[in-house]
Amino acid sequence: MSDQPRSVIKQWSKNRRSERLNLHVPVLVYRRPAEGPLFYEATHTLTVSAHGALIPLTQLVARRQLLWVQNTNTGEQKECRVVSVETEPRGLCNIAVEFTRPVPKLWSVAYPPADWEDSTTDKLS
Repeated sequence: MSDQPRSVIKQWSKNRRSERLNLHVPVLVYRRPAEGPLFYEATHTLTVSAHGALIPLTQLVARRQLLWVQNTNTGEQKECRVVSVETEPRGLCNIAVEFTRPVPKLWSVAYPPADWEDSTTDKLS
């Protein structure tokens, strides 16, 4: 690997607002009636951060769409918006969501990364 790709990765990591963790958390993803046709889907997270998550869905959603994510272990729910949708060959979509406000405690991580504690002040990047 050349030095240039490493520096790009390092810069990309530096610009991230909070560290991502590969974490399987059961969630319910849904849309409220005022925000479009109703849907509820029980699924899980692939990765999480204080600012959002990557979640596989079978339902079709669009970028900038408002959704709600509920941690089914705790019952806590938070509003988020879809920031990207990637369709996989087998029909699932991996959606990246961003919370309207950082919520590091939603995932109930016993020892969260240090930058999750700072995320409540939400660095704008």
